[in-house]
Amino acid sequence: MTAEVLTRIASPTDLRALPEAELPQLCTELREEIISICGRVGGHLGASLGAVELIVALHRVFHSPTDAILFDVGHQTYAHKLLTGRREQMHTLRQAGGVAPFLDPRESPHDALLAGHSCTAVSAALGVLEGRRMMGHRGHVVAVLGDGGLTGGLTFEGLNNAGGSHLPLVVVLNDNQMSISANVGAIPSLLRTRGARDFFQGLGFTYLGPVDGHDLGALTHALREARASMRPVVVHALTLKGKGFPPAEADAQTRGHAMGPYEWRDGKLVRSRGGHRTYSEALASALEDAMARDARVVAVTPAMLEGSALNALKARFPDRVHDVGIAEQHAVTFCAGLAAAGARPVCCIYSTFLQRAYDQIIHDVCLPGLPVVFAVDRAGLVGADGASHQGTYDVASLRPLPGLRLWSPVVGEDFAPMLETALASPLPSVLRFPRGTLPALPPEVHVGEAPVQGARWLVRAKQPELTLVTLGPLALAALEAARHEPRWNVLDARELSPLDEVALLEAARQGPLVVAEEGTVRGGLGSAVLELLAEKGVSQRVRLAGMPDAFVPHGDARVQRAELGLDAEGLRRAGRALLEGT
Repeated sequence: MTAEVLTRIASPTDLRALPEAELPQLCTELREEIISICGRVGGHLGASLGAVELIVALHRVFHSPTDAILFDVGHQTYAHKLLTGRREQMHTLRQAGGVAPFLDPRESPHDALLAGHSCTAVSAALGVLEGRRMMGHRGHVVAVLGDGGLTGGLTFEGLNNAGGSHLPLVVVLNDNQMSISANVGAIPSLLRTRGARDFFQGLGFTYLGPVDGHDLGALTHALREARASMRPVVVHALTLKGKGFPPAEADAQTRGHAMGPYEWRDGKLVRSRGGHRTYSEALASALEDAMARDARVVAVTPAMLEGSALNALKARFPDRVHDVGIAEQHAVTFCAGLAAAGARPVCCIYSTFLQRAYDQIIHDVCLPGLPVVFAVDRAGLVGADGASHQGTYDVASLRPLPGLRLWSPVVGEDFAPMLETALASPLPSVLRFPRGTLPALPPEVHVGEAPVQGARWLVRAKQPELTLVTLGPLALAALEAARHEPRWNVLDARELSPLDEVALLEAARQGPLVVAEEGTVRGGLGSAVLELLAEKGVSQRVRLAGMPDAFVPHGDARVQRAELGLDAEGLRRAGRALLEGT
């Protein structure tokens, strides 16, 4: 169907001028456009489909950007992007140089604040409202909060402050009973009872709703009432994640949270499939074996059952796999409590989300020295999800913590002995691994039994002139680079904390070092090697390769590795330049 109405919308001003009778057709065309875009380039489909009428109503009632509309995360905002001047560029979504995967004020003034992680909308919106009041600026402020964000402590901190502020903050609760998967805990049940009104009114908010989030008339009426309020107000809208796309509506696990790329063939949906096991699945497999052997082992995840490949474990061990919701701080301290009681918890969490619980890692896990294992997924470059989700800082932030051991597997076969070693340790441990499919086991990589200790020589030249030192799967790129350089060693650091001082000092005595890692070079493996050489008084030339002192945008991770010099050719260039003194 030709988008006859949507093509006439270049800004929210055009939307507000649209006759009311054309709004249902606009919503239909927005859904068709979102489905088509995600089919070509992938993306967060389900939440955006469910929020179409809500976003149309918001832009009819509020005047962005004079009125600031802040969205929790950005999963629900594709209709917002299409209505705010980005329709012709949306085919570049999540691609290098294209439309951002989440919200970014540098891309559009209608994106009031960068939104990549959940639970931030209320706190940020209250800050914007108070800041505007101080600076004498006009305009309303709206926080659009997904009900999944109500599992996170930061949301409650913001609601507590906002309710007591008496400022006219508008909170729109987009309630689809989902985060990525079904919501957990007591709040989702509360929201579908009269208790929701009592809860928000008890916090100092005027409560409007529940409203049918797909009824434009009801939504518009409620939002206009909220806009006229002189005190904090919550508009509670009930929506269906994945609405308008039958395969998403039928997906009981995630309602089409991220369903692309896909296409229709002969009236049937055909989704692209990689067909290869992933690092996440390898960890889950090793964890399943460990749970079968030892009844003390439990898995904990902050709303990442699907991404961390834990669904099969949840089915097999329903009482020992805990989804605690979008609540990273709680997840870590919950694990601390489990460990203190004698369990062996494995916290399955993405690198970028682990950052949110740094205080809990230090104070609740490392300080008492509790045996919590962190399975840190999506470490390194993540590709299309972009700057807010790159696994850049985990090594640099975790390496200084006393007693914390950190390993990084190269191949899937490394997981079982590493996990076994970690679970046997009386102290906290980290297994760091990337997003992506598993490589075949190269002949140079020898996987031993537990316990795993120290670095692993992958190539030892007879007359070495240089050593490539790597962490994790970058060892594969180093092996490829060294196949053309018969006098180069390859050393898989494998265990970063503590460092294998013997192996690294031996490498440094044999020649210069190129230290490569898929993380920031500031404070990572390269820094650790330089610190070691300085401490031991070893003078050697060292070149560091890693992620730059800048936020890496969205794009193809393979292309980005090449651009950053983290592929085989880049490592070979770095080694040759170091030997040549350039």
